[in-house]
Amino acid sequence: MPNHIGNMCIAGHNYKNSFMFSKLDQLEKQDIIYVSDLLQHRVVYEIYDKYTSEEDDMSCTAGSNSMEITLITCNKNNNNKRVVIKAKTKEQ
Repeated sequence: MPNHIGNMCIAGHNYKNSFMFSKLDQLEKQDIIYVSDLLQHRVVYEIYDKYTSEEDDMSCTAGSNSMEITLITCNKNNNNKRVVIKAKTKEQ
């Protein structure tokens, strides 16, 4: 569930026309991600890790005891790899 304890994972296509996760690779550590749930509660997440993984490596989807979000897409330069963005709630 969005904005609850655990690791919410979202995988999206990396289209060349700027849709979906086509710009995910431009994010960097300490960038901010905002996630709103159906009740319009917004939580601020800060990126703490960015890396490339093998297409069958699912370790990034492991559970968490905190509120985290993981964004995953294919790598534009190598479709056998995945770009992984990890973020956790930002201390306010």
